[in-house]
Amino acid sequence: MEVQVYNFINLDYLDMMSDGDLEMKKVMLDMLFEELPTELAKMRELTNAEDWKELSSVAHKMKSTLSFIGCDAMTTANTDIETICNNGEGNLATISVKMETLESNLEKVMPELKTEHAKL
Repeated sequence: MEVQVYNFINLDYLDMMSDGDLEMKKVMLDMLFEELPTELAKMRELTNAEDWKELSSVAHKMKSTLSFIGCDAMTTANTDIETICNNGEGNLATISVKMETLESNLEKVMPELKTEHAKL
């Protein structure tokens, strides 16, 4: 089987967690398709509302989801958001920049995740 090379995702962790079970991998990808856009939209709403405590909580939950994607830019931006909120440094300008990184990368990773899903 030909190995697909992606520009924005690294599915090594997903492959390890699915342990060669293609059906499990497909289920996990389905979960990502649903959860990623929904959770990022929630994070954007919380950013706009300047609800740093809840934003920190959602960002914390997103860490495990983002680990399956393997997009360093998204992982770093998400970690930064959680850290900024937890340190009481939450401010709209800084967090909005991090959110833009998450959102712009979402547009790049989704097609690659769909390509991988179509192979299963």
